[in-house]
Amino acid sequence: MEFNKVNFAVIKECFEGCDSKEAIFSIFQASACYVLDAELKVLKPDSLPPSLRSLPQTLSITNEKALVLILSLHALLKEYIAVGMQDENELAAKFPEEFPKKIKTFLFKMMREVAETSKMYLQDEFTSLPKLRDFDWRMDVKISSR
Repeated sequence: MEFNKVNFAVIKECFEGCDSKEAIFSIFQASACYVLDAELKVLKPDSLPPSLRSLPQTLSITNEKALVLILSLHALLKEYIAVGMQDENELAAKFPEEFPKKIKTFLFKMMREVAETSKMYLQDEFTSLPKLRDFDWRMDVKISSR
């Protein structure tokens, strides 16, 4: 399983088997947004995050295929943030010819909706100073006389 590779066949198969656009959007949002690469690299098929635990049952797929879907959607969103926000046609050209236009259009719509907030989240995670969790202080007073 390659980490930053988009598996279009799995995306197509899973999204064609999905009941509604709301379900597709929730799957996309849970797997592609607000997740760091470091968190995805340690994911195992049997230990999916709580928000994605029901994914295999919802789509009637295996845990392994669910993991491939999560990695693919995350890589696709990263590619959209890097390239597609400036030129969607360049990213659209990377899709296979036989990929359904309806799913592609919906994917781009979802990516447009979440790209800006995901980009800000990723930038904040990687370019900000560590957050101050606890702060203890004291004041020492020195009094002297002549």
